[in-house]
Amino acid sequence: MKKIINRILKIISSAIFVVLILLIALIIFYIIRVNFLASNDRLGEVKINFYTILTQSMYPTIKAGDVVITYKDDNNQYNEGDVITFVSKVNGGITVTHRITDIFVVNDGYSYQTKGDNNNAADREVIEGENVLGKVILKIPKAGYIQQFLVSKTGWIVAVLLPCLGIVIYDIMKLCRHTARKGASILKKDQRTKDAKKKLKEVLDEDDEE
Repeated sequence: MKKIINRILKIISSAIFVVLILLIALIIFYIIRVNFLASNDRLGEVKINFYTILTQSMYPTIKAGDVVITYKDDNNQYNEGDVITFVSKVNGGITVTHRITDIFVVNDGYSYQTKGDNNNAADREVIEGENVLGKVILKIPKAGYIQQFLVSKTGWIVAVLLPCLGIVIYDIMKLCRHTARKGASILKKDQRTKDAKKKLKEVLDEDDEE
């Protein structure tokens, strides 16, 4: 029973380790791809994206430090009340996450008036559909601090070194367990040898007495 439990725990720990490695690899790939597309002004090609909220303009719905996950509609068609992330041309091309308060249809295209939940007035510009990066479909509270760390130089180093260090530690522990089992087996054999010698000596002593 103990062997079965140990085997199950080993499988679970190995599975968790593999999942963590794959997750880190996925995050690194995502960051590289998004940075590449952003540098080539092709950020709109990303259907699902992550954005860190830096201000309290959407408080209390979304707070500074939260991460929002967005999904981009192929037709750039969204509904009133949706929270969208868009590129603000008026503010120098920064990304903004605000709520749609009004919708305009011009030449079969959609444009949106937006406003932050915590702002007193609507945004100064009407957002064209092509500048909308996506609709917010999920919020992860305070995850922005992790994202900001991973995109930093220190975060890159940690993201690469931690998996490598984990593999090394796992191999060392595995080697130590193997060595310990082998040592215990040798000691057990030595003990059996000593017991056999002792028994033989006792038999020989009994023969001498006779």
